[in-house]
Amino acid sequence: MDSEDFQHRGRIQAQGDGLEESVSWSQDLPITAKDSLELLEELKNKIPKHELKRRKQAFDKAEKFVLRVEENNGVDAPVSKTFKIKDTKDVRVDIEVIKGKAFISSIIIIFVSISLWIYLS
Repeated sequence: MDSEDFQHRGRIQAQGDGLEESVSWSQDLPITAKDSLELLEELKNKIPKHELKRRKQAFDKAEKFVLRVEENNGVDAPVSKTFKIKDTKDVRVDIEVIKGKAFISSIIIIFVSISLWIYLS
């Protein structure tokens, strides 16, 4: 199955000043805010320490964005958010929701899963 076949897709990127690193998701159910925060951590671990330190403020803003939209039942694609580092040309962290929904509460996933199980039984 191609990643484009899944209903919910997106990526989180650290870019600028020669750096281009990313993590992505492609799945049948919307990604939870909790799983998104884990992807942010994965991305932090993929980049050099000095680049992480440089982008700390952008990562913090990206985390706050995920938590804020979780409180509002997530976001629907397309979404493209850039968290740029002040006084730089292009140093940033980007979040893209390419298809579907993202950053929902884990409780919603449990409810949807139970509802689908009941419906399909």
